[in-house]
Amino acid sequence: MAALSTTAIIAAAGATAAVAGTAYSVERGMSAEREQRRAFKKQTEARKVTQAQQEYERQQAIRQQMRQERIRQARIVSAAEASGVSGSSLATSTIGSGQTIQQAGQAFATGASMSASNISNLQQQAANYMSKARFDQAQGQMGSAFSNLGFQAFSGAGGFSAFK
Repeated sequence: MAALSTTAIIAAAGATAAVAGTAYSVERGMSAEREQRRAFKKQTEARKVTQAQQEYERQQAIRQQMRQERIRQARIVSAAEASGVSGSSLATSTIGSGQTIQQAGQAFATGASMSASNISNLQQQAANYMSKARFDQAQGQMGSAFSNLGFQAFSGAGGFSAFK
């Protein structure tokens, strides 16, 4: 069996590098695509949480208007009571509605804070996935460069004719 010439070895190494570089580039491209899909899902989830928070705030505004109306009615009843009409249940109702409004305000603040934290976490996860995708894309480009170098070495060594 005859020994391979230097050009044949260079051609073989170039072909191997070209195939390996291409395979690596393709794998990194697929990985980048997966990371981009994950980022998109997290962004979509963050948008849904934002929309839910906005709907909650809209509903909260409606409830606040209704509370204000009840307070107005309670003031009317209170004024009537001050003018001589008495009723202990009216006083209790007025006090109770004040406490309910305070508790609702605290619950709203807590819910808004939790939503903001959840949205922030989802956006950070999306940013992390996009960062991974960009890293994978950069590695894929390196694989492509390696592949190109292999093709150049293979071609420079004479290609398949080097194996004659």
